[in-house]
Amino acid sequence: MRLLTFITAMIISMATLGQDTLQKATTTEFKRLLFGVNISADYCYRTLKNNNGNSTTSSIIDLRDKSEEPKLGYTAGLNICYNFSKHLGIEAGLQYSNKGYAFKNSELTFADMIDPRYGFIYPGNGGVGPKKVKFIYNHIYLDVPVRVIFSFGEKRIQFVTSVGLTTNIFLKATQTSIFEYENGDTKRETNDQQYNFRSINISPILSAGIDYRINHRINLRVEPTIRYGILKIIDAPLTTYLWSSGLNFSCYYTLK
Repeated sequence: MRLLTFITAMIISMATLGQDTLQKATTTEFKRLLFGVNISADYCYRTLKNNNGNSTTSSIIDLRDKSEEPKLGYTAGLNICYNFSKHLGIEAGLQYSNKGYAFKNSELTFADMIDPRYGFIYPGNGGVGPKKVKFIYNHIYLDVPVRVIFSFGEKRIQFVTSVGLTTNIFLKATQTSIFEYENGDTKRETNDQQYNFRSINISPILSAGIDYRINHRINLRVEPTIRYGILKIIDAPLTTYLWSSGLNFSCYYTLK
């Protein structure tokens, strides 16, 4: 009887240990290969640099800093991630990004016109011209990011952080002009910027966020992300460095 009781107790203990081990394995499992899509809403701006030390160039920088402002951009694309372990992975991608900055929406003032026949003064603009104007400078790139991802946590929700580099391949640069008229109408025009911009740039990436595992095949991730172009976009006495910070949303899927 004692022997039967002892054997029964051993079986129960082994079963309990097996369940605990299974639960832990389920909680801490990871997938080697993940495929993902991402989209990031970005706050974009630039840093100006005086390359020749000229005081006139410094004055232009001061003027531009007062008249220009950040603009909204975006980054979207495809990614593939390989996990070496449940805490370390490497990711590469191919993305389309819109960076840049904007000229503040400013009011336009037109001088009054004098009728040479009668000497009458007509109000400038005649009430039909634009009253405000805003310029948006768009720099479009094909981005190739490579980053190392660190994950912390054992459950469905994990903390993730990453560091890496993006190769920015220049596609085009445009200027969008937005005119607001006295009668409430708005006119928008987009034209190419006619400058010799650098064809390749390099941007370090830094991010930190949360990863949520919906099931054994799908993960959702939200990461505040910073990107900064370390190369000047044009070779000139006054040059520009583009940067952006945004909230990056990703969805990852594993085949098995």
